[in-house]
Amino acid sequence: MFIDLDKFSPDVKIGLVGASRNCFPRELAEKRTLRLLKELESSDISIVYPKAKYSIIESKDDAISAADCMLKSGCDAAVLYLGNFSPEIEDANFIKAFNKPVLLMAAAEENAESVFSERGDALCGLMRATLAIAKRGLLPKIVLPKKPLVDAKSGAMEILRFSRIVKVVKGISNSTVGLFGPRPRDFESCNYNIASLASIGVEVEEFGLFDLENEIARIRAESPDGLRESEKSISQTEGVDDPILAERFSAYEQALLSMRKKLKLSGATTQCWTRQEEFSKHVPCFINARLTGRGFPVACENDAYSLVCELMCQYASGGAPTMLDLNHTIPSEMLEGLSIENKDDAIGLFHCGNVPAKYMKSPKVCYQLIMSRLMEPGKKPDLTRGTLEGAIKPSDITILQIHGSGDGLRAYICEGSFLDVDPNTFGSTGVAYIPGFMRFYRNCILGKFHHHVVVAFSRCGGVLFEALKLLGVKEIYTPALEPLYKDENPFD
Repeated sequence: MFIDLDKFSPDVKIGLVGASRNCFPRELAEKRTLRLLKELESSDISIVYPKAKYSIIESKDDAISAADCMLKSGCDAAVLYLGNFSPEIEDANFIKAFNKPVLLMAAAEENAESVFSERGDALCGLMRATLAIAKRGLLPKIVLPKKPLVDAKSGAMEILRFSRIVKVVKGISNSTVGLFGPRPRDFESCNYNIASLASIGVEVEEFGLFDLENEIARIRAESPDGLRESEKSISQTEGVDDPILAERFSAYEQALLSMRKKLKLSGATTQCWTRQEEFSKHVPCFINARLTGRGFPVACENDAYSLVCELMCQYASGGAPTMLDLNHTIPSEMLEGLSIENKDDAIGLFHCGNVPAKYMKSPKVCYQLIMSRLMEPGKKPDLTRGTLEGAIKPSDITILQIHGSGDGLRAYICEGSFLDVDPNTFGSTGVAYIPGFMRFYRNCILGKFHHHVVVAFSRCGGVLFEALKLLGVKEIYTPALEPLYKDENPFD
């Protein structure tokens, strides 16, 4: 989705409607729904609550009218709150007519007095409603909270979480990504299928590296003032002490921003091995990190799947993500003194230098060691300069990757943390602990997914899990830390 720079997720509008069965008091459903609405007043969620009789669905006409009202109001999703037993056929009619994601919840009994005098029996009603919804093939449209029977306060928290799920679905299903240059030969695993991305609504624009090169040349010829302004900001980064290098960075950055604006791109990815260095005379990592840190992710090695994952993680977390390799094992001596259950589940995550600066300790612009050996053997690094290197700070993380499965997608999600451990190596890198990872790696990743992962710097696995389901991804792998029911969200 094309959103402003320095903004990390789209705005969403969510409808709210209650429901009441005709043999139960409408007033009970109204009172409970209004309590829920009041709890949302202090949030920043845009809520549409119909000011009409159909604000509480009691009939088929109410269901159709409520759905029509929300669609005309531009709602991206809706909440159906069963204030009492509720009319199950009408519940299903609303979801069918609305035809967008719906959070389905029911009212818990508030206290002993309410059980005595105002019992809504929503525990029973939710069973009937979900069965009516399932009979009509509409279950893929709904999200059920871990605890689907809620009071007003917990219901408001579930709506806040639901809004993050909706941001991912809206953002991804309306996104356009730009790919610049062919996939490097030695990165076959980064190959992708356009149909698999189209299956979740992603549009792909493919360009040659010459398109980017032409834009760089145009920027240099037509926008020297803009280049100089960009150079000032770039030169403030440690390691950028050469005005010639700063100009190269600036031209690349301004060209990408120009293509972003002209093509309404949500994100981009470039080839980066090795034609880009030959033409631009720098590696792209540092600028990719700068733009990713501003809400325009730029992935490496023309990896379209990782780029889409970066967008998902950005929308789910509300912050900048990054793309890294599942790279190396960690010797036990580096983990001494840490209280982690299984040291085999500590892994090195690495990439050349594309992690946004705010996530790293003492970030510094350096040169790409491996590429320097290849392209400038025995010489002082010049055109291989441009990595942003440093140890990644300790933080909670969520790891996401998708891959083609026929003309659809499969995905995996893990949660863990970056440890406060010196990674003892070059690049933008850190030591991550992912509980259950090595067993998961052996049984679910090998042979199904490529080597890149996308990292969100917070715990948002539950949001991503529900968003992937709503987007129609049927294969979602997660580490098996305990027995789960089929399709159960392990992050709730």
